[in-house]
Amino acid sequence: MYFEFDDSRRIHAPYTDPYYRHPVWKAPPFNTPTLNWKRGMYAWSTAALLMEPVNHFHSHVKLMNQFYEWPKTRSEYNIFFKEVFRLPDFWPELFKKVAFSLVSGAGDVGVKLAAWQWIYGGTSSPQEYADYNSFKHLFCAIEAILPVCWTGIPFENARRAYFADKTWPAELRKGYTSPLNALVRIPFEEGAAFLFKGGFPIWTSSFVFWTTFCTFYSFLKNKFFFFWVYQDFNYNYCKSLMMGFSFGVASFLSYPLLFTRTMVDLWPKERGGHCTWNNSYRQCAKWMIENMDQLYFNYMAGFTTWMRRYGISYSIALWTADNLGMFSNVNDSWQAIESQSPISAESV
Repeated sequence: MYFEFDDSRRIHAPYTDPYYRHPVWKAPPFNTPTLNWKRGMYAWSTAALLMEPVNHFHSHVKLMNQFYEWPKTRSEYNIFFKEVFRLPDFWPELFKKVAFSLVSGAGDVGVKLAAWQWIYGGTSSPQEYADYNSFKHLFCAIEAILPVCWTGIPFENARRAYFADKTWPAELRKGYTSPLNALVRIPFEEGAAFLFKGGFPIWTSSFVFWTTFCTFYSFLKNKFFFFWVYQDFNYNYCKSLMMGFSFGVASFLSYPLLFTRTMVDLWPKERGGHCTWNNSYRQCAKWMIENMDQLYFNYMAGFTTWMRRYGISYSIALWTADNLGMFSNVNDSWQAIESQSPISAESV
């Protein structure tokens, strides 16, 4: 019998190691960091192009509402929204935000999704029943996200530097023309370390969010596959439930760590200017954990703003990433030629 070995449907190919003389797994040809990063960028660019214009329009509507009362009739709505589009910085700022979102997504979300798929996508789970190795999802998530959970820090600091620069007097401004311009100039003018300043809340919350989401969602997808495979439930319906639960748990656990930045930077100091946490994000996080039983819901202040600004974009990107196969690993059946050992298989 002749087998077509370059069949495009093949995922893994066991081969015999020349030293140990036993079959081992070879990484699938399409599971490479570069190709995974491209798929991650497809997912994030979809979210960025959908949500950045919406968030930008929302912010300018709020700006207009500070000077003009909210419209009450259809003609007033027409005039109001026309004036929003005619604001001097509406279109230039929209272009800057979309461009920076794509760049930051390439260096942050795209990298995280690529690392996750590279690690988890290289594992194998049995076909036709749930994987008994439940800890694999957690270990893969930690191994993939831990080395890359810091990637969002430079982009967030550059974005903040750009908007903060506008609030200074003209003689003290750096003159950043866009967040991307700030990202390029800061390493040469302030030093590369400036981009990573105060990164503790970002990398800790990023690690908790991505590890939790990837663990829960891949676990649920593996364990409840029979709903859409055998019970004929709509996959998108099942996916929305599993992804909604995973995203909710991940964001609920990670947001308080991000909120430490607001607590240290913006909360009023005690009498005499004393700070309970000595201006340390780590000490603030420690204090939060010690008082979690009484104050946890206070740490969720501003969560709806975070959801509008980032959460919805993450949801769209993660949904698209799953459509691109970035939360699936290898599922070869026992009878497939890819799964049979070349030594133990009966020769014909």
